[in-house]
Amino acid sequence: MVDNAKILLLFRPPFVINIIYIPDNQLYCAFLQTLYFRPYLVLLLKNILYFCAQNVIILNMRRSISFTILFFVMLSVLVSCYQSHKKELDLAYTLAESKPDSALAFLNRINQGKLSDEDMAKYALIYYMAQDKSGLDVDNDSLIRIAYDWYEGHQEDSLYASSLYYMGKCFLLNDSMEQAKACLDQSYSISDSLHNMNLKCLALDKLIEVEEQLAPYKALNYAKALVKMYDSMANVTIYNKVAARLRLGENFFYVDSLQHALEEERKAYRMAMKAGDSNLLSYVRQNLASTFEEMGEKDSCLYYARQAYDLTAANRFSCLLTLASAYISVDSINQAFRLLKQATPKTAEDRYSVFYFQSQAAMKAQDYKMAETFSDSACCYLQEMYRTASKAKISYYTSFLKKESERARIQGKAEMQRWVFGLTVLLCLIIILFVLYAYWSYRKLSLARIAHEQEIFSQKQQMIEKLHQEELSHRDVQLSVMRTYLLKKIEVVEKLNSSVPNESKHIVLSDNDWTELEVFLDSVEDLFVSRLKKEHPNLSNADVRLMMLLRLKLSQKTLASIYCVSEKAIKQKLFLYKDKVGIKNEHFSLRNYIENF
Repeated sequence: MVDNAKILLLFRPPFVINIIYIPDNQLYCAFLQTLYFRPYLVLLLKNILYFCAQNVIILNMRRSISFTILFFVMLSVLVSCYQSHKKELDLAYTLAESKPDSALAFLNRINQGKLSDEDMAKYALIYYMAQDKSGLDVDNDSLIRIAYDWYEGHQEDSLYASSLYYMGKCFLLNDSMEQAKACLDQSYSISDSLHNMNLKCLALDKLIEVEEQLAPYKALNYAKALVKMYDSMANVTIYNKVAARLRLGENFFYVDSLQHALEEERKAYRMAMKAGDSNLLSYVRQNLASTFEEMGEKDSCLYYARQAYDLTAANRFSCLLTLASAYISVDSINQAFRLLKQATPKTAEDRYSVFYFQSQAAMKAQDYKMAETFSDSACCYLQEMYRTASKAKISYYTSFLKKESERARIQGKAEMQRWVFGLTVLLCLIIILFVLYAYWSYRKLSLARIAHEQEIFSQKQQMIEKLHQEELSHRDVQLSVMRTYLLKKIEVVEKLNSSVPNESKHIVLSDNDWTELEVFLDSVEDLFVSRLKKEHPNLSNADVRLMMLLRLKLSQKTLASIYCVSEKAIKQKLFLYKDKVGIKNEHFSLRNYIENF
C-alpha cells in the first residue's frame, strides 16, 4: 500500500553550534558528554553547588562565583547538545516520509553510541521506517525490536502507534499471525484516537492480510471499511483506491461471493482506466482474468489476460503467466507453450511457476511423459525455495544474536568510558571530601547495577540460544519430512503413464502410499492420524488425507500444486472444512487447529 502523505521538506545546510571558550575545553567536553548520558549526575552537580554556597566562609567569594558561573555554562551547553540530537532525528523522520534513501544516508552518519535510550529507540524506528518506505520487506526485527521495546514502556509517546505497526508488519513477514494481529489491532486503535488517518489505513490494510487466513468474514468487513475510508479522504492517490477495491474483491472471493468480487474488480477497472496508468491497469486486468477463470467464463478470462499482457507494464512476467493459464483453460496448448518459452524467470519461485504451467499444459495435451519431466523440474525448484527460506531463518537468528551481543559490548564499553571521564573531571574541579564520597558511592552502585544487568543479559542470551537451537532442530525435522514426501510424489508420477487422464489430479497416490504416510505421521506425531479419526469420526478418507498434508505444514502454494487448483481455491476449501471439524471460533483457522491437534 502506497503512503499518500504529502510532506513539504525544508532543506537547510548543516547547523553550527557555537561553543563558549573555556580553558582546557577538551576536558570539559568529556564532562558534558558524561552529563548528557548520565542525567543523575545533574542532581549531583546541584548538590555540589549547594555545598559551595554553604561554604562561602571557608572559600573566598571570588572563587565561589567562578565555580557557580562555570557550572551554569556547563548546564547551558548540556541543553544545547540534547536539543541538537532531537533536531537531527526530527529531520531524519521528515526525510523518511518522502525521501527514504536520503533519510538512510543521513541516519548512517549519526553516532549511535552517543544516543540515549529514547533517542536510540527513535533512531531504530526511523531507520526501519525508511527501509520500509524504500519498498523493502524487512523481516529482520533487530532494529524495530529496539524501538518497540522502548515505546512499549512509554505508550504516551505519539510514535508508539508507529512502532506497533512496523512490529506487526515484521511479525506478518515472519508468519507470526497472532503476534501480528495483536500489534496491528493496537496500532489501529491508537492511530484512530490520534486522528492519524494515514497510519490508520496502513494498519487496517495489514489487518486484512492477517485476517484473510484467520477469519475471512472479519477480513471482508475490514476491507469494506478500508474502501470507505479511502473514499472519504482527500488527496488519496488513485493507486490506493484501486488497491483497496481489489483487496475487497479478493475477500469477497474467499467467502465464495464471486459476483460481488467481480463487481468490485470492475469498479477498480473503471478507476484504473480513468487514471491511465499501465501498471495499475495490468494488475486489475489480471485480477479480472483470474475471477472469470474461476467463474468458468473462459472467453472473458482470455480477453482480459490478453489485455494485461499487451500493456507495457513492470509486472510483465506475471502478465505472461496469467495469459498462459488462460490459454490452457481454453485448450490453446501450443500457444501456451510458445508463450512460456518466452518467459525469463529470475527467481526460483518464477522458475517453479513456469515449469508448473508447462506441466499443466502437457497434462491437458495428454503428453504424460513431458508432464512428468516438467513436474520433476517444478519439484526441484520447490525444494530450492524451502532450502532458501530455511537458510534465511538460520541467518536471521544468527545475525540477531551477534548484533545483540556486539551492541551490548559496545554500549557497556562506551558507558564505562563516559562514567570514568565524568567523575575524573569532577574530582579535578572540586577537591573536597564530599565529591570523593559521592564519586565512590556512585561507582559502587553503578558497578553493582552493571554486574546485575550483565547477569540478566547472560541469562537471556542463554535462553535465546536454547530456543534458537530447538527451533532449528524442529525446522530441520520438518524440512526432512517435507523433502521425503516430495521425493515420494516424484516417484509415483511414473504411474501417470498407465493411468486414465484426469484434469483434476496431477499426482495419483495409491492406498499403500497413503498408508505409508499415515504410519509415518502416527510414529513421529504422537498418533496424529489415529487421534484425528477418533476425535472426528465423521471425516472421510479424503478429508483425513487433506488434514495429513496440513499436519506436514505444507504451504497453500504447495497444496495448490498437489491438488492442481489455484491458491484461492485452496483458501476457500480450508475455510469450508472448519465446520467439519467443529471450529466455531472465526479467529481460529483450520491450519492452526490441525498443527496444534
